[in-house]
Amino acid sequence: VSGMLFGAIHCLGWNFLFPTHTEQTLWRVASIAIAYSFGVILSSYVMERLSIRFMFHNFVESKRYAFVVLMIYYISARLTLIVLMMLSLRSLPPGAYDTVAWTQFIPHANL
Repeated sequence: VSGMLFGAIHCLGWNFLFPTHTEQTLWRVASIAIAYSFGVILSSYVMERLSIRFMFHNFVESKRYAFVVLMIYYISARLTLIVLMMLSLRSLPPGAYDTVAWTQFIPHANL
């Protein structure tokens, strides 16, 4: 559940400004991939438990391959998000370089 929540938090950046449309599309795809990969893993775990109970052993073997593919998919989506976060630092808005006078916001600190 926490993996799905992690992906959902990244989906909040759906309409954020990105330097290029390609980066925005990559962000969206990677966020959805993270959110749904854990849902698929959780549902396959439940299906595995049911298949063991009903003696469907072929499903268990195929699930192992699917799990490896999903983990590769998840790891590549996480790496994509990390790279996109670092790339977004190259084009910060002008307000990011403003110097903040913190003493105006913290009245009890006279520096």
